[in-house]
Amino acid sequence: MPEFPGWDHSSEFTEAYRKAVRSRSRLAKRGPKHPPIVLRTGAEEAQQALEALELGLQRSSRARGTVPCTPYAHVDWRAGSRTELIAKVAEELKKNAPVEAGRLRLPAYDLLRCVADNGAGTDAQLADRVFARHRGRATAVLPARDTTGPTVNAGFMTVPLRSVWSLAERVRLKFWERRWEWRLARRRRYRLLWPENYRGMRTYAAALAEFHRTWEAAVRPDSTPRDLDRWDGLLLAALMTDLYAHARQGLLHPGRRRRRPRHALLLNGTRPAADGGDGGSTAVAGFVRLYGAQQRPSPNAATVLIAALPDTHDAAPGNGTLEEAARRLDPAKGAIPTPYEVRLPRPEPGSRSVTVLPVWTPWVRLRPGGELALEAGALAVALWLTGQLAFVPYLGSPFTDTYTQCLTGSDYVQQQSRAAKPALPAQYADALKMIAEQNKTAETEGRPERTVTIAHVRASVAPNEAERQSGAAIPELRGLALAQQSLHRLAPANDNGIWVRIKTYDAGLQFKNARKVAAEIVREAEKDQHLIGVTGFTESRKETVAALRVLNSARIPIVSSTATAKAMEVGRYYHGAAPNNKREARVVSQFVKNANTVRTGENSCAPAESVAVVTDPTDVYSDELGREFALDFRSAGSRIGYIPGGNSGVVVPNEPDLDMKFSMSEVAEAVCSRVAGKNKTLVYWTSRVREFDNFLETYQSLSKCANKDLTVMGGNELTNAALSGGFVGKSWLHLYHTAHMLPAGHPDRSATAKAFNDAYTEKFTRSDLWLNDGHAALAHDAVQVLAQATSQANAAGVELTRPNVQQIINSGSFDLEGASGRLLFAAGSLQRPLNKLLTVLHHGKDGSAPVLMCGDSGKNIDAGKEWRQGGTSYDCPEDE
Repeated sequence: MPEFPGWDHSSEFTEAYRKAVRSRSRLAKRGPKHPPIVLRTGAEEAQQALEALELGLQRSSRARGTVPCTPYAHVDWRAGSRTELIAKVAEELKKNAPVEAGRLRLPAYDLLRCVADNGAGTDAQLADRVFARHRGRATAVLPARDTTGPTVNAGFMTVPLRSVWSLAERVRLKFWERRWEWRLARRRRYRLLWPENYRGMRTYAAALAEFHRTWEAAVRPDSTPRDLDRWDGLLLAALMTDLYAHARQGLLHPGRRRRRPRHALLLNGTRPAADGGDGGSTAVAGFVRLYGAQQRPSPNAATVLIAALPDTHDAAPGNGTLEEAARRLDPAKGAIPTPYEVRLPRPEPGSRSVTVLPVWTPWVRLRPGGELALEAGALAVALWLTGQLAFVPYLGSPFTDTYTQCLTGSDYVQQQSRAAKPALPAQYADALKMIAEQNKTAETEGRPERTVTIAHVRASVAPNEAERQSGAAIPELRGLALAQQSLHRLAPANDNGIWVRIKTYDAGLQFKNARKVAAEIVREAEKDQHLIGVTGFTESRKETVAALRVLNSARIPIVSSTATAKAMEVGRYYHGAAPNNKREARVVSQFVKNANTVRTGENSCAPAESVAVVTDPTDVYSDELGREFALDFRSAGSRIGYIPGGNSGVVVPNEPDLDMKFSMSEVAEAVCSRVAGKNKTLVYWTSRVREFDNFLETYQSLSKCANKDLTVMGGNELTNAALSGGFVGKSWLHLYHTAHMLPAGHPDRSATAKAFNDAYTEKFTRSDLWLNDGHAALAHDAVQVLAQATSQANAAGVELTRPNVQQIINSGSFDLEGASGRLLFAAGSLQRPLNKLLTVLHHGKDGSAPVLMCGDSGKNIDAGKEWRQGGTSYDCPEDE
């Protein structure tokens, strides 16, 4: 058994050679290309080395003995031209092709050889009519029609069979010509067969003319080495093109699937000639040089060339090593393949030879015919099973998606205590007092150069008790105070920390004086450059939008807390801490399409097939959220419009998709009609909480659907009412509502969220009414955005002014861990945080529990990318 000679690093070289040849995938054969390796050594050592490498290209077969693993050519070239060497290589490749990989076809190479043989008049074995497919139309010679011979009588017609055969042959040859014309003109891998400077039409006839011209130049008596290089280069380019085409794997053809290893060329040019000449070294050296030149532009990365040449004066300078050659056989992507030569003396006595193992041995020895039969049988079984199970979708079986359990959640938010507490107006006053205390801390302990002012625009306390509970006035003020407290605790120990004064402005009930307050803030900002921004604006109303336009025109940075309408985004100086209505509508729409929310039985639910949207067209928040949802949920139908407080002085919108109602009883009847008329209908409530309470009472007392199950999806307006037990006793109500933070105790909160929850519960207890609704967290985060931007401005050594604060927020990389989730104002999402956190809670007799969480709750927290129902997961929509 021949073994690779025991030179230094022989083991590394042979293993690199095996890895280079034994490619396992079609994509691996697209690159990188392997450079030709030349072994400069004696004839005896060269023969031993190449025979050992050849042994690795073979494997043992029980039925056929030793068989090749891949097409390869091992040529001991003793004498002859380079053209003859190329022909011998092609012959050996065909002879040593694996049977299980299909016949090795070399169509482009055969075409060029046929052109040369025809030009030399040596293709006597081919009839003229057969060679016509390799010629242009002008030179094609086809047999004339011959009417002699057998005939077929078809009624009144007598058709000579010879004429039919002649016509069929003409058609076949025409198709053959068209196929080659398409290859040469369109296929990328055939481009190397054309001269680089060719500018004419790339037709079949033009290609044959170019091939013939190149051959004639090479065989003329006065031909130059350059002419020979052109013809041999063309032959080699055609051979490499065919090998690349053969190496591509396919899924359906079993033979092509077995073409895993690369082809190998093993050329021995160390044999001396009988007359004492250089033997085959000149031809092999020329082949290596030409191969290297053709390999660079060629797409073929599926061939490995190892050549042996004598160590003569024409060898490359320097002494290469097998270790470096091994590295060259594992090239980096994009590496330029250049020939590499290694000078190898006779191995030292006693050196250990290396056995080259087969490059590939199949686990399952299956012939292509058997594999096709097995695949056909598997396909037949699959088709039979498909037919047998065609009725399964109509049955309740494990093969169908019959998961009908209602989506309710399990980690319930703690029910708010009804223990005696200070009245809500007193709690409001206490919250203002907390801010005043922190303002005093900023004035007495803060450094003047690092003390800034933030204006806060708030609404007056609602006169209605229910509205006070569901509103944001008290928790927002608490969130501001806790943000101040956190900043003031850290500022003394941080060179870039800041102290914050918050100056509050009362904008009246439902922000009716918001525009007037905004003008007052603008005047104040002209006097105080350290007034760095404005927060507040908890509600999306026409008045707040108008006020924001005033502030934006004055170039004052704004970070609102709970306002979600996209209409609030009036300019580049506005930023919001909460996700806007467009994001909320996308998340909720996808949720109701897939979640088992609508009751279909006592203990079963199904996704909504239809939705009744109830909206207030005069309210910015309600109207926009209803519109966005209707765009995402196509089967929502007409929106049900209702303007609270009657229509006196209000222009009723005339919109085709808006069904206006003028009393709550009409709204209840419209909803009842939708729910009763179509099963699996959900109500999407975008109006305010006061109208929702009125609707529930009217729906139960006056509509025909009293005591029947009703599924409602509501926004953050309903969260406080649900958490405070406002819907207790309504067993017929199946309610889902959104929130802008994760509940206290949720495992996926960030460290900042946990710290905020701890501070809030320490100050206001775990049973506080607003612990989990998000108003306090969003207010806290709004202050933190302005404060952190100011701190970064201080770290950058610039003045703490509004333009610098705005520039940092709008830098495209502002990133903050917030109590309500991550606030990443990335490029393209500067007005709202990218993928801001949104949660959906289900409200039942045991309280509210989160069932969906979508968005970024913090850095390095994987939660929020999908939500689950039973054994199925659904991807969360991400901001576009």
